[in-house]
Amino acid sequence: MNAVIKLSSMGDIIHSMIVLPFLKEKIDFIVDDSFKGILEENPYINKIITVKLRAAKKEKILFFKEFIHFKEMYYNKIYDLQGLFKSAFFAKLATENLIGYKNPREKIASLFYNKKIKSNKIYAIERYLELFEININIKEHPQLLFYKNKNFEILNNFKKNIIFIIGGSWECKKLPVNKWIELADSLKNENVIIPYANENEKKEASKIQQNTKNVKIINLNLNDLKALISKADLLIGNDTGPSFIAWANNINNIILYGCTFNNKIIENRHSKSIELQKEIKKGLMIMDKIEIKTILKKIDEF
Repeated sequence: MNAVIKLSSMGDIIHSMIVLPFLKEKIDFIVDDSFKGILEENPYINKIITVKLRAAKKEKILFFKEFIHFKEMYYNKIYDLQGLFKSAFFAKLATENLIGYKNPREKIASLFYNKKIKSNKIYAIERYLELFEININIKEHPQLLFYKNKNFEILNNFKKNIIFIIGGSWECKKLPVNKWIELADSLKNENVIIPYANENEKKEASKIQQNTKNVKIINLNLNDLKALISKADLLIGNDTGPSFIAWANNINNIILYGCTFNNKIIENRHSKSIELQKEIKKGLMIMDKIEIKTILKKIDEF
């Protein structure tokens, strides 16, 4: 049995799943336990192996528990899609054949690899495929995310259902609330839904709802988030994990990039992007420069 290790974060895990439909056999997937839900119900995965390497940074006892956990595993091959010291170090405990990048995110990780693949590809999904030596035209792909089916009363059968993903790991990734209000007003004839994951997102979603007439907000677990987005007509979101659920399942989507740029997925007939710059300037607050008319023009391209 072979395995892949990709610990975090949600968006990166989703992008890495591009390899799964093209493998000759099912594979185990090693992931941090907080992201298990994004992988569940997937027919391409043999077994989800959850670990707690994030928490192990702070708790030494967890470090030793995970050390034993990996020592008890055995795989013919493990593909390290994370490219960090911790992913390479622990994966090496579970295999004699660890495959990774010649130029990983942390150089020290390459010391643990038995086979090193050099990649100069721009897009993450191309780099993942390259590590598995999969050579395909990746403009189109099969469904990547799966879920237990659920019906949603929040969906409208007579209007377009449009998802807004308003969160982000950095403030500079987030379109300002007033822009979301303006966008919702411009889509007043459609059914706009904002899923939220925490209290801060709930506060911002509530403000958008209070200032518009066509916005509904909802808190969902990962299974239901996958299901809702997969039943929507369009997703518009910041550069953050949940936004890429739409890309994974070929739902029309527009990703907004401010202090980041698109080095993750390749645009296709379902996926569009709006980028303000071509280099990362973490912390630079420029998302307010995105014009709503630019987003509306992108919508018209579908």
